[in-house]
Amino acid sequence: MANINSKTAARKKVREAQARANEARQERERLNVDDAASLLVELGRLAAVGEWEQGRVAEIHAEGERRRHEHRQEGAAAVTRMVDRGETLAAIADLAGVKVSEVRAMLKTAGTQPAAPPGALSADALPGDAASPVGVGGPD
Repeated sequence: MANINSKTAARKKVREAQARANEARQERERLNVDDAASLLVELGRLAAVGEWEQGRVAEIHAEGERRRHEHRQEGAAAVTRMVDRGETLAAIADLAGVKVSEVRAMLKTAGTQPAAPPGALSADALPGDAASPVGVGGPD
């Protein structure tokens, strides 16, 4: 510490130290204001990313649904063509190695129903069912 013999010199020294401290505080506050503004901007951008992500998820979901529908339509068309050639749903399921319920679900979700060819015996028709031919598996 310097040897100061006069109050005027001491006051001058203290004012200089206080001015340096004030300048440092003002610089710190200016930097804090800049960083607080940056924080607010980044919080806004973060929220925008969330909204963007939700929009993209919705777009991807819609594209997935469109593709599923397309595949269901193609699968149902294939089943319908086989039914038109006289195949039963059970025979189609057996040929494809899947359950009859999966073939039916494909037709149902695609919104198509196979037109049973006249006189075709269906292994998936229940006895007494209106689709069963008279005299086959049902009461006379």
